[in-house]
Amino acid sequence: MSQSQPEPQKKSLVEDLSVLTGKAFKELDATRSELQEKERLLTNIANESMEKIKELSTINHDLQDKVGFLLDISASLNKKNDELIKSNMDLEKQKFHYDQMTRDLKSKLDTVLSKEKELSMQRDFLAKQVDEKTQDLIKAEKFTVIGELAARLAHDLRNPLSIVKNTMDIMRAKPNMRIEEKLQHFGRFDRAIQRMTHQIDDVLNFVKRSDLMLQQTSLLSMIDGAIGNTLVPPEVLLSKPYMDVSINCDSRKLEAVFSNLLNNAIQAMDDKGEIKMRIMDLGYNVQIEFEDTGPGIPSEIQSKVFDPLFTTKQTGTGLGLSICKNIVEQHGGTLTVKSPPTIFTIRLPKNIAPKYQVNNNYAV
Repeated sequence: MSQSQPEPQKKSLVEDLSVLTGKAFKELDATRSELQEKERLLTNIANESMEKIKELSTINHDLQDKVGFLLDISASLNKKNDELIKSNMDLEKQKFHYDQMTRDLKSKLDTVLSKEKELSMQRDFLAKQVDEKTQDLIKAEKFTVIGELAARLAHDLRNPLSIVKNTMDIMRAKPNMRIEEKLQHFGRFDRAIQRMTHQIDDVLNFVKRSDLMLQQTSLLSMIDGAIGNTLVPPEVLLSKPYMDVSINCDSRKLEAVFSNLLNNAIQAMDDKGEIKMRIMDLGYNVQIEFEDTGPGIPSEIQSKVFDPLFTTKQTGTGLGLSICKNIVEQHGGTLTVKSPPTIFTIRLPKNIAPKYQVNNNYAV
């Protein structure tokens, strides 16, 4: 019996051990499940943490890039700021320099204004003196012209007066003179009187001024009138214009101009040659030309032919062409000459203003 008791105890121990082992296995299994759950939770937490870490890392990189960009901008702004500071300093220096220049210019401007005022006073004084001297010169020129005119007129009148005196002396010495001889002496009287009248008329036409008596007149009719009042030698051929133009003018004065140009041409050709007269319609203007076959006018005196008292003739006042030029200019036109061949050209407006006048500087 004593030997059979251990058997039950051993069995009980085994059962207890089995129970404990089963319980332990259950607890281990529960623990393993719990650990597995915790592992799953930790894995999820780890995964979420890795995602967060990656997200944070990305954000960190972005922030680093932005910080770098901001640092670059800051460096650039600092550089720009340094440049602006330097530019501001340069501007301050320039401003000081310009202020100094402004002060200098103002000082110089004040000096210039002072000098200008002084020069203005001197200019006014000199202008007054020049005006006084000019008036003196004009008076002196007028007196000179009057003196030359008087001397020329006295010289030109002396010869016809001598002819008159000598002819009268002859007629007194021969009271019973034949009628034919008396007629010859009367002819000398008449030529001498005409010569003196011509000289006096030239002088009067030169020194006096008269208004234009304007009316529409045919140029060809005035040329015909001038030809009719001119003694044309047999060996002088006149070629008249083919066309005609009517203009507003003082026909009496223009006809005198044409007569003078015809006489000059005849004298220049020594009473032998051809005179061509032309009329050209230029729209608002008209041109008249007188061309002769004479020897021409030397180039050195062409610019003087219109000067008062200038003449190359042995007789004459030297006023004819000057009077012609004044009359043409009084009509608002021009009178020019070129040679050889000698061509006097008159250009006139067709419709001159009624009150158009040109001063004659030599009128006394």
